[in-house]
Amino acid sequence: MVEGTPGLAARASGRAKGELERARDIRFGAGQSLLVGMFIGWAGVALKLGFNEFIGGDTGYILLMGASVLAAWFGGAIGGVTASVTISILNAVILDLGASNSQARDVEQFKELMYIVAGTGVALLVGSRRASRDRLVDALEEVATLAETLETRDTRLEQVLASSGTGFWEWDVSSGRLEWSDAIFHQHGLDPTGPAPTLPAFVRSIHPADRDAFETAIRSVVGGAPTFELDFRVVRPDGSVHWIRGAGRMFRDSAGAALRMTGTGQDITDARRLEAEREQMLAAERRAGAFREAFIDVISHELRTPITTILGLTEILARSGRSAGELSGELLEDVRSESERLHRLVEDLLVLSRVERGGLEVDSEPLDTRRLLERVIAAHQASDLASIRIHLQLAPDLPIVAGEATYVEQILRNLLGNAAKYAPAGTEVIVSARRRGATVEVRVSDDGPGIPKVSQRRAFELFYRDPDSARVVAGSGIGLFVCASLVEAMGGRIWAKRRPTGGAEFGFTLRVLEADPDDDDVFVIAPPLAAPASPEPGA
Repeated sequence: MVEGTPGLAARASGRAKGELERARDIRFGAGQSLLVGMFIGWAGVALKLGFNEFIGGDTGYILLMGASVLAAWFGGAIGGVTASVTISILNAVILDLGASNSQARDVEQFKELMYIVAGTGVALLVGSRRASRDRLVDALEEVATLAETLETRDTRLEQVLASSGTGFWEWDVSSGRLEWSDAIFHQHGLDPTGPAPTLPAFVRSIHPADRDAFETAIRSVVGGAPTFELDFRVVRPDGSVHWIRGAGRMFRDSAGAALRMTGTGQDITDARRLEAEREQMLAAERRAGAFREAFIDVISHELRTPITTILGLTEILARSGRSAGELSGELLEDVRSESERLHRLVEDLLVLSRVERGGLEVDSEPLDTRRLLERVIAAHQASDLASIRIHLQLAPDLPIVAGEATYVEQILRNLLGNAAKYAPAGTEVIVSARRRGATVEVRVSDDGPGIPKVSQRRAFELFYRDPDSARVVAGSGIGLFVCASLVEAMGGRIWAKRRPTGGAEFGFTLRVLEADPDDDDVFVIAPPLAAPASPEPGA
């Protein structure tokens, strides 16, 4: 149904009003009908006298019969009978006086009697026809009033629904013709002054992901279901996608065959967006709750352990007679080791808190890959990583990369600490780096027990720990998550996999910087270069 084109109630109202205008005529009451009959009867006799004078003879009862019919039409049966009686009296008094003999008067009296019978009968018939016409006019007035009331209600209902973004539609099953209200046209981004699209064209406007569900719902209703309701997406001509909530009801004939379906359509795009935002807020709240639990867990366990150790050792050192010699040196080394562990935990927690707030940003700067890796390994392998043997394998042509030195060091330290934690003492760990395309790949490989396949996919999830190793090795499950967050913030990627020769490999990439050809002191991100095909990261 197109707004501006009358609907069912509007069409019925217009048709009834048109018929009413054509059928409406002058109507009289009983007294008025009596006067009308007398007047028309007198006029008929007067007209007859005039014509008789004009033609020089008798015109008979033709004009008088016409007068009876006319009086019956305007005055009903009362007017017609009154006119017939009036004509008979006047005709007998005025016209029959001229009869020359009794035989002529008898003939005239017989004609008058026949006229009275015929005129009265015709008047009654015409009056009955007029009464039927008047009843029809009354019925048309009632229909017009009812149709106008329905039209007013339809208009109000449409205005109410339009204010909520809801429109009307109708589908004729046999012809496939669609009728839409203006609101439906607007929902589909179409001009409401034009015709509604064909059913196939409308189906093509539905989002491909929702098209099958829509067609299934329509087939279900045509097949016997009384109603349908479905949320689906439509693609407007401008390419934008909008959510529509459609609902309809099928009307059938006496045999149960589908005739037509009427229903409503409502644009629920904003509601869907608000729902999605609500889900995002709930997800963010759940994630924030998980972060809070992580802080509580780390503070209650991971931080308490090194702090307790440091306090205990400092108490031993503070006792009289135990502050010199090799014993104090060993104790100080333990204090330093636990302090380093505490420092790493605090740094990880700081990154974790920034990720929670969505504020983890990296100020990228040019980094000399070789120097950075050599410095990090030299600083840590002699102290807290003493349980593993670290070997550097750096390509000779390592380029300048983009990143933040503190974060790159934190990533390497976490990966090396992870290897030292899970691999047996004396395990060889290889830190290698080489350029691949527009990135530098840094790998930390060991020949330890390796990483299970299921853990390869979940290793960088927050709080995830491999079920088998978690029973024998302490940890918080945030170190690798922190690594992944930092690598992502620097525009790289990170991976974990099991080495074919045994052991595990963790790797990440850093973006290559190249000198600006116009200014050697300026570095720009290197464009992607053709690189050898690799079945998986770091292969």
